[in-house]
Amino acid sequence: MESERIRKIVAERMTAYRKQANLTQAELAEKINYSDKSVSKWERGDGLPDLLVLCQLAELYEVPVDEFLHEGSLKRPASVRRKRHWLISLLSIGIVYLIAVLVFYLLTLFNVPYAWISFVCAVPVSMIVAVVFAHIWGGLPLQCLSVSGLVWSLAAMLYLFIRLFAKPVDGNYLVFAVAGGMQVLVLLWYLLQYNRKKSNGKGK
Repeated sequence: MESERIRKIVAERMTAYRKQANLTQAELAEKINYSDKSVSKWERGDGLPDLLVLCQLAELYEVPVDEFLHEGSLKRPASVRRKRHWLISLLSIGIVYLIAVLVFYLLTLFNVPYAWISFVCAVPVSMIVAVVFAHIWGGLPLQCLSVSGLVWSLAAMLYLFIRLFAKPVDGNYLVFAVAGGMQVLVLLWYLLQYNRKKSNGKGK
């Protein structure tokens, strides 16, 4: 009885993923080097594909192999998920700059000097958004890059603020020296994370 249930689940998942990929049984059979009769048999639940076939299907649909053994909603291909993540991230960053435009408009409306600073402030704010999404969805290189962008954008903003609103001093450029030191720490931190991840992978 259990084997019959497993065949049914695999058959339903195979059919659903094939349709999600807009493939016919014949097209799928050609991609995995099997006959369309074999594909039809598996999708009817009259037999189970071997592990090699499931691995081929998982690679083709960009999903984990165990997806063919679970009931529930289908996972979207990894490439589709990545595109969706990028779109959400870019949309969020775009909202930051939209707010900056609105602030700029309001400041110019009331003749506030240095209204353009709203765009300067938008850069580190957008980098904070990038850091958040990079740590939710991105890998270590993207995380390191986003944090580095935040460090240098904050340094540039601080340097500009000092030049505009504080008494100029010869040591203003030291802001970038501090940012350089922080950049080294950021690189060392993510290098440590990379080595730790690599070690854990070997341990498994």
